[in-house]
Amino acid sequence: MGNLCSKRKGSDSISVKSDGSNKKGSSEQMENHSQSSKRPNHQNGGKNQSGGERSSGTEATPSTVAAETPEPSLQPKDSLRSRIIRDAEPSSVSGDSMSLSSPTMMNPPHGPDLPLPSKLPMEIKKQSDNMKNLLIGRIQKVKPISKSRKITLYVCAADSQDFRLEKGHLHTEVYPGLREYCSSRDYELHITDLHWKTDLETKQDHDFPELCLGELKRQQEVSHVIPVLFLSNSLGAPLLPKTMEQQDFELALSNVSDSAGKLLLEKWYKLDTHAQPQCYRLTTISEHIPRIQSTNCDERGEAIGQWQGVVDEIMTTMLRVFPTELRDTYLTTVIEQEIHNSIFMSRDVGKRSIWSSRCFTGKSPQSPDTLTPAEVEKNRRLEALRNELKNQLIGDRILKFSVKWKDGGLSNTDFEHRKYLLDVSNQLSIHLRSAIDEIIDEESNKSKWKSCYGVSGSLCAEIMEHTAFSQQAAKCCLSFENVINDIKMYIGSESAAANHPLVVHGQRGCGKTCFLSRVIHQVPTWYPEYVLVHRFVGLTPESRSLAQLLRTVTSHVAFLLTGRNYWIPHNAKCYLKELYKMVSTSTSVVVVIDGLDELSTRDASALDWLAEPLPSKIKLIISCADDTPVFQLIKSRIQQQKAFISMPNLSLLSAESMLTASILQYSHSIDSEIQKRLCSRLNHCVLPLYIKVLAWQAAIDTHSVIDISKVTTVISAINHLFDYIEKVLDPDKVTMALGCLCASRNGLCDSEFLDLLAHTSKFFSKVTFVEWAPANIFMAQIFQLLGPFLEWGVSGDAFVVRWRDSTLYDLAKQRYIGNPEVAKKVRQDLLQYFQGEWNDSKNGRFVEWASGSNIGRAVDEVPYQHWHLHGSIKTSHLCNIEWIMKKIQSSTIYNVLEDIGLEVSPDEDLILFRQTLELSSSALSYDSNQLYGQIYNRLLPYFTGSESSEWSTKCPFMKNVFESAKSPKYPCFVPLSSFLHSPKDYDSLLSPTASTTSFSDMDNGEIFFDEVYRMKSSNQFVVSLSTAKEEVIVWDVYSEATVRTLKGIHNPISLKVIDEHRCVILCGRELLTYNIDNGTFMTKLKGVMNQKMPFYGLHDENHIVAISRNRMYVNLMNLDSGDCITTFKVGEDRFLNSLIVSENGKMLVCGDETQKPFPLLVWDLPSRKLLYDLRIPHHEFVTSLSAITKEGHFVCCVCREVDDPGPNFIVVYDLQSGTLFKKWKPGYSTQAIAISAQGGCVINGLDDNRIIVWDLVTGTSQWSLEKHTAPPDILKLDNRGSRCLSCDSSGRDRSVCLWDVTIGSLLAIYIPDSPLTACEVFNNGDGVVLGGPTDTVENYYSLKNF
Repeated sequence: MGNLCSKRKGSDSISVKSDGSNKKGSSEQMENHSQSSKRPNHQNGGKNQSGGERSSGTEATPSTVAAETPEPSLQPKDSLRSRIIRDAEPSSVSGDSMSLSSPTMMNPPHGPDLPLPSKLPMEIKKQSDNMKNLLIGRIQKVKPISKSRKITLYVCAADSQDFRLEKGHLHTEVYPGLREYCSSRDYELHITDLHWKTDLETKQDHDFPELCLGELKRQQEVSHVIPVLFLSNSLGAPLLPKTMEQQDFELALSNVSDSAGKLLLEKWYKLDTHAQPQCYRLTTISEHIPRIQSTNCDERGEAIGQWQGVVDEIMTTMLRVFPTELRDTYLTTVIEQEIHNSIFMSRDVGKRSIWSSRCFTGKSPQSPDTLTPAEVEKNRRLEALRNELKNQLIGDRILKFSVKWKDGGLSNTDFEHRKYLLDVSNQLSIHLRSAIDEIIDEESNKSKWKSCYGVSGSLCAEIMEHTAFSQQAAKCCLSFENVINDIKMYIGSESAAANHPLVVHGQRGCGKTCFLSRVIHQVPTWYPEYVLVHRFVGLTPESRSLAQLLRTVTSHVAFLLTGRNYWIPHNAKCYLKELYKMVSTSTSVVVVIDGLDELSTRDASALDWLAEPLPSKIKLIISCADDTPVFQLIKSRIQQQKAFISMPNLSLLSAESMLTASILQYSHSIDSEIQKRLCSRLNHCVLPLYIKVLAWQAAIDTHSVIDISKVTTVISAINHLFDYIEKVLDPDKVTMALGCLCASRNGLCDSEFLDLLAHTSKFFSKVTFVEWAPANIFMAQIFQLLGPFLEWGVSGDAFVVRWRDSTLYDLAKQRYIGNPEVAKKVRQDLLQYFQGEWNDSKNGRFVEWASGSNIGRAVDEVPYQHWHLHGSIKTSHLCNIEWIMKKIQSSTIYNVLEDIGLEVSPDEDLILFRQTLELSSSALSYDSNQLYGQIYNRLLPYFTGSESSEWSTKCPFMKNVFESAKSPKYPCFVPLSSFLHSPKDYDSLLSPTASTTSFSDMDNGEIFFDEVYRMKSSNQFVVSLSTAKEEVIVWDVYSEATVRTLKGIHNPISLKVIDEHRCVILCGRELLTYNIDNGTFMTKLKGVMNQKMPFYGLHDENHIVAISRNRMYVNLMNLDSGDCITTFKVGEDRFLNSLIVSENGKMLVCGDETQKPFPLLVWDLPSRKLLYDLRIPHHEFVTSLSAITKEGHFVCCVCREVDDPGPNFIVVYDLQSGTLFKKWKPGYSTQAIAISAQGGCVINGLDDNRIIVWDLVTGTSQWSLEKHTAPPDILKLDNRGSRCLSCDSSGRDRSVCLWDVTIGSLLAIYIPDSPLTACEVFNNGDGVVLGGPTDTVENYYSLKNF
């Protein structure tokens, strides 16, 4: 199923013991069942409708607990608050079951306090507690984190006719510009407006408010909601209470004096004896007015008019007999509930809300004497609502407009009214953009995962997705203790007989996913020293294919065991080789992979490795559905009978208990006849998915529209559900909407879904201001009706809606795009849409796909739809290097490889291209601008030398790519010769007899270069030093040729270039000078250096300064004679611990570790005098992190407070006056520092991976440079101080970055296959020289003129 767009198994979401017992009562069952989603749901924070039933059906469940706040006293001064708080009864279709699950914040599950595994690497130990628990698999302790990049404008309005023109301009004039702006900042902007003239609104029943509040709650779960409130003098049509507490209703009924009024209430309100506690419930309209369901417009219109008359009569009676507190409790409108559930529920939401209020001038107000009781009540409530809004909203965002009244109301043809509408549009644009900016700025540091100490942020995001789902699924698990014990014994077994995977199998929908989630929760309590890695196939795009799945698993394990991420080609065999090698001798690892049957046929055929014996330190648990080719293949590969565990079947008693819990969760009340009818269906099937579908259909099909007498299987149950939805919403509309959802690659964003519907005439209306308004309502309705079977998922930076259960997805795909002609039409629509061929600017739904976050969605969907339509994308996309570059930049390299994998029979061109990208995948996933440099380096063996002609003929596309890479269009480093692995190395890399047994071994090979030094002025030559090989080499970097080699130098540690002909080398504890022109030894300086602190620096071309052996003074020595000319000494018992000299040789700065706190000592070398003894009370200098300007005017040093464990900070001293010049506290400790007076800046690398560029004159932070995934501890400036090379010497982050610090931009980046050991930037900053794992200095220089 290459098009699988979601993980599934909503079927696995039932909570009841397998023996059918229900000892904790229905409330526990409902609570567990409510967590059936694959993602954690927000608890219901608001009310779904009017009514005073504080507890409907059960005790407080997760969907109602947030609303069950203590009821305040019902005093008039607080009547609004008290009224809305009591409007707390959940709808008959619960909020949880209506809304889509989402990865938003929730309370973390509790679990036992367990010790961490003892062998965790330092990089893992430095993570936050939440991240440590996430990485090692302690999911009970993980607090789920959402990283939503979506903003929703939720329109609140009194009714469809009020503000219809203003709302129309919001959609057509304001929204398009804001949407484009959000896209430019990588955010999705969606607008939800359900207040249009439709029968749903006119009926004045509770279907409409439930729809509005359900949609509002759904948007709150997955986005940042900005309420846009249109409110003036109307609250809209009042709603009758759907439920009333028994005592309240009976008290009111006793106060009705006339028999007609009493009969009216008794006719429309019936006692619900199934609810706990019992309550009076409004009967369905069709029970007394059946024509309201008529398909004849005239008949339905008459019925609606009749119902409105009934509403007026009942409302009049209630106003007469209800005291004020009961009015506040039960009588409400849609807009009041929307305001409460959005603005009043969150102070942050209230601050960003916009309220547009309009006042007509020239219109006579209605006399108070002529007001009806209903109008008096409306005015009272309206005034209370306005006062509360003024308290909650920011004053600037309360927009007040005056416009002259004319007969017929507002008109687009009236000049004054058009001017008013333009003013409204302008004001809304200004304030909405301001609110959007506030959200984005506030979330800028939260909306994307950041790497920490080399641990990939994207990997953490992937793990969090699977962890969030597992936390929810574990709450819905069936208790099969015997199977749990078998798995526990398998994990703990050290026998060679248990060196096979363990396969948990059963029918689709039998509960495998939830069961394995429980196992995942319990493994840490069984074996605290083990680390746990778990994945759910198809839950995310990164878990959809075998290679993607193994990539994240292998990276995860690599970080857990070594703290590193290694270069591994994006190939399943490569990942398996490395995974098995890493776990062969390290900490025990448990890997759980659920749903292998959801892999594509091609991936399934590559599961031969399951038959191989597992390393002793790894336990692999997988699950698979019985009736799938994948399971048959697994059975044929794994011969051990003990390797298979079958999921037990539910007993009939357990199934009935499960059904009861599900019905109560969805309906909050259960009718005995309905329950009996549904339970009779369990004689045919007891699968949890079957039960869930039955319960859900009973909840939404309250009129029994669909006959379930023939429902005997999961398939028939799902098809009956689709039948019902089509009957309610129109078959053609449902086919179009669900066809688009099924045909999409990874699901659809809300704004995309609405675009597609709004472009289709099926959803047009002539009575609404914007013709596509019914599409917005339809989208909310279909999401409501399919609530438990849809989910939110991540696709890149977007949140998309997609199918939750693979069984439903397969049946929906067969039903709605199974017809080839229908599928073709749907895919053509999707292709045209994502290619930007639909220009619907007139109705506000035009999308510009060429920039921002939109382009990432487009480049993923376009080739997929094109391939389905035409069978190949080689010519249209894959052989277009510009398109490939665009996709890597806006999506990922792994999605490009997925596109290449769509080609059934790739030719040699595509095979070479695929292999080249697989080898470059880890580098390109880090930064896409390396594409040309990576391709050029890896293809050098193919298109240079004797084989060039042959390969140029076989692979013309790759030849053209190679030629274009010589002159790249994007800034990148291009090498002079090949040193990266090429596709020719594939066989050797995978061979068991390869010289390196694993890819991680490449990081631990021989070090050929410890340091590389540039010359004083020339860019042509550099000097390398190798301690192990005891040699110093002079290189011509342009020809990559050795100019001079100095061999046999004993223990060379470091080197300083004196001039273009000489250098001084620290050999062990001695300083020696050499002529690098002829490679001869010149002088040995007298004395020996301190063994631990052999610091020295150049005074001029003839003298050097060095810390003495005892570190009590500084020696000034002659380079020609080797004699010590003089010494500098501050006093007795002063031990120096650092030494830096300005490039002009005039200023010497040393650190002193004797005095407390540590001072900085500054000498003037020409006069040989101590100038300053710099100190800061209660602080000490970290003198190993210091730098001095070339001319010696400024010195910067890292400093820390003696008794404060917090981050260190930076100080700069003016050495001309000896005063503290600047002091900066970036909030994170500094790992590297550099300074340049010529460039006017101080640069420091921080613990949070950033590089900060400070203005040396003004002291302001000029730039915050972000690219590294680990703290950069090497910073090297060019001679001009304008370009800076940065890297991490530990190898956690293999990248080398070259920055232009004058404009704060990344010029180029290079990531080798193995970590570098030495690097240097050219004097002019136009290139870098790198020393790596080969015996040749690697020279990269930019072919792009920066």
